[in-house]
Amino acid sequence: MPPRRSHHIGRKAGATLLHAPRTANAIGRPLNTFVTIDFWKLGSDAESLFHDFAALRSEWFQRWSSYRDRNGPPTYTYVHEAPNENPHTHWLVHVKPENRQEFELKLARWLARRSGLDALPHGVLHVQDARAEGAKLYMAKGLDPRYATLWRIVAEDGGVIAHRRADTSRNLGPTVWQPLKAAYKAERRRSSRRSALARPSAASPLS
Repeated sequence: MPPRRSHHIGRKAGATLLHAPRTANAIGRPLNTFVTIDFWKLGSDAESLFHDFAALRSEWFQRWSSYRDRNGPPTYTYVHEAPNENPHTHWLVHVKPENRQEFELKLARWLARRSGLDALPHGVLHVQDARAEGAKLYMAKGLDPRYATLWRIVAEDGGVIAHRRADTSRNLGPTVWQPLKAAYKAERRRSSRRSALARPSAASPLS
């Protein structure tokens, strides 16, 4: 059976992506690092991109991050794109500041080794500090245009991708962000009621 292919990020994946930065902040693991990997320069295509990035996470990042609590539970969100048939991945991830240099070096080393190279070619890997709220909007540009309009995002063609197009780590998923959002809304309602009760009533015109 051929793999499922998509042209856009769907509603559920899009909602989780857009909630990811606030959820990460709420659990104390801010998404502070923005990574772009041009997998097409390493021979990946739209069919293999999902598996190539999944291998990176399972074979290296999860072990590296969790080892003796070096970086803590893996915390991230990602999007795959292939405009002009050039598949690449945007990865918004939590990296402790003291681990940033090691993260970059070992990520580049893993990518080179998996590709059978002595060193990673220039221009394959891009790592920078993240402004998570802005980064999530950039990553969400591949949303289905119906939902992009609803959420006031300008949709762009992200090309065809096989398998899953966007996802987050479990600790940022719907079972985490939905209760947090519900609790936030409930607290806002309670706060509004308290503020209304605390306001002095208008003086009677007959007093």
